[in-house]
Amino acid sequence: MKVTYTGGNGEFSAAEKTRLETKLAKLGKMIDKKGEKEAHVILTAEKRGKKAEITVNYLHHSFAGAGSGPAYLPAVAAALAKLEKQILKVTAKLRDGKRNGVKPAVVAAAAAVKTVPVATGPKLFEAKVSKKPMTVDEAVAVSQRKKVNYVAFRDADTNGISIVIQRPDGSYDVVRA
Repeated sequence: MKVTYTGGNGEFSAAEKTRLETKLAKLGKMIDKKGEKEAHVILTAEKRGKKAEITVNYLHHSFAGAGSGPAYLPAVAAALAKLEKQILKVTAKLRDGKRNGVKPAVVAAAAAVKTVPVATGPKLFEAKVSKKPMTVDEAVAVSQRKKVNYVAFRDADTNGISIVIQRPDGSYDVVRA
C-alpha cells in the first residue's frame, strides 16, 4: 500500500514507520486482495495533544479514521482501529448483501422450510448397515465401543439385516428382518 504523509513527518522513527505501513498494508489486503491501494495520513498538532487522520478510497467508498492522543503514535493507532472497523463493516455488507433483489439468507431459509417434512407418524431413523457380516455378540461389542444405542448389521447366521438395540436398563434386544 502506498502511504502519503502530510505534516509531522519527523515524529516517527524508522521502526514505527515500518510498523504503521505494515498495518496499513494489512488493511489494504482486507479491502483489495492485492493490497495496491493508497492511504493518506494527515498528522496535525493541537494545543493539547496530537491528531491523526487516515483516509483510504475503495469502490466508491471513502474510509476515514480519526484519532487523537498525547503523541502521534497513539493517535495513529486509534485512527487505524476506526478505519479497520469501517472496512470490516463494508466488506461484510458486500459479502452478505442482496443478489438479484433477494438476500441469500432469505433464500436459504425459504429452501429449508420447503424441505422440512411434516412429522405425522412415528419417527424413522436411517441406519448405515455394515458390509461385513457379524454375529450378535460382535454387534453388541461395536455398540459398547462406539457408545451408541443401536447398531444395524448384516447377520452372519441368516445373512439378513438385523438391529441390536440397547434398552435404558442396559440390556439388548435383537430385531431380525
